[in-house]
Amino acid sequence: MKLGNIIDSAGQILNAADSVLLKRCANLVLGNIAVNYLDFTTAETFTVTNGQIDYSRFSKIFLRAKSVRINGAQIDFSLYMGYIAVPNGAVTVEYCYVPYFTSDADDIVIPGMTEQCFVYGVLTEYAIISGMFNEAKIWAEKFADGLFKNNPKYKKIRLPRT
Repeated sequence: MKLGNIIDSAGQILNAADSVLLKRCANLVLGNIAVNYLDFTTAETFTVTNGQIDYSRFSKIFLRAKSVRINGAQIDFSLYMGYIAVPNGAVTVEYCYVPYFTSDADDIVIPGMTEQCFVYGVLTEYAIISGMFNEAKIWAEKFADGLFKNNPKYKKIRLPRT
């Protein structure tokens, strides 16, 4: 899925909405998927000299650590507010991250998710930001239906009704 295509589709449905705002909405949808449904993982190796790796040193937005290794052997680590405490040396951290779009040409693959389903998520975020809560509910239902229909391993989160 390319961001440009997603913004174009959402813009057509909304009759030429602000593309900067739609890009922001697309990144909110990606964050929602990464936090709640699907792990985007990568690994990076750091040279540690002070016993810690600041989160700002990661090339992607750090969400949670999956494993920490030195020379292929898994080691214990501790997570703190601004860093991971690890022994000194060459440390490889496998972690989950929050992906984001930076340009219209950016492409992302989400297993089992169609572009149209992603557009529904963007429309949901747009409606919430714009204060159109009834429309947001409709788009959110379409987004959830598309997400869970194509991905049976994802669990539907049921919120209590008020």
